[in-house]
Amino acid sequence: MDIKVLRNFLKIAEYENITRAAAELHIAQPHLTRQLHALEQELGVTLFVREKKRLHITDEGRFLRQQALHITDLADKTATQLLDMKSGLSGTLYFGAIETVGMIYLPTWIEGFRAQYPDVKYNMWSGNSTDVMERLAKHLVDIALIREPYDVNLYEAIHLLDEQWMVLMHPSHRLAVQAKHFVTWEELSQEELMVPTQRIEEISGWFAEKELPCRITCAFSPLANAVAMVEHNLGVAILPDSACHALHGRNLKAIPIEDSPTSGVAVLWHRQTELTGVTKRFIEYLKAVSRR
Repeated sequence: MDIKVLRNFLKIAEYENITRAAAELHIAQPHLTRQLHALEQELGVTLFVREKKRLHITDEGRFLRQQALHITDLADKTATQLLDMKSGLSGTLYFGAIETVGMIYLPTWIEGFRAQYPDVKYNMWSGNSTDVMERLAKHLVDIALIREPYDVNLYEAIHLLDEQWMVLMHPSHRLAVQAKHFVTWEELSQEELMVPTQRIEEISGWFAEKELPCRITCAFSPLANAVAMVEHNLGVAILPDSACHALHGRNLKAIPIEDSPTSGVAVLWHRQTELTGVTKRFIEYLKAVSRR
């Protein structure tokens, strides 16, 4: 498959209309139609179902669209890094970070690193740990800031911190009104809970160990969805401390959980991948900073 053909396919998938896609790409519509037919023949699948003047993408087309996005992103990243290698330590660092911890650490790291290497550029992407790890596995980012655990056979890491879990609530909630210093597990078992989607099993296990009911009524991702629900007093959210810290200034109340489990945070990179010069230098910088 040709990269250019994949880019053209993505444009067709975006508009679901060959004429509009051809106009956007500045190529003749018959040529783009032939290109799509050739791609379908090469892959042996139907990518679009044609109905009147509109195309409807098939399941195979959706799968190819997902893979094509990764392939074209990786191609762009590779081209950028090859150009960077020619110009010494003035390349681009590709970060993937969980949204809350990334807001705390990345600006500080970049500020210190940029003071030493002002020509380095940065590309930052955020999501939950699962999403970030997927991008790291596919080499779409060089460095990932995630919640543990991770595969120690595949990745090297710097452990940054262990943070406690908190309960986020509306200031009028009964637990907030009581001005408690912590929330007990028994009290939590009586609440309607909102928890991060990728942590449902883990959090349910905490309650099971204590032989208490766990009333999860909402799983969320990203954090903004939980915040909106809490602001409407539709339940309480279980969040790591850094997530609550990121919400500083909002009219919400965060209280620690009694005897809270901890959530480890680490910065990762590939063990078996040849890193760019700027990535190696940034990792050296992180190791020095973490020892302070």
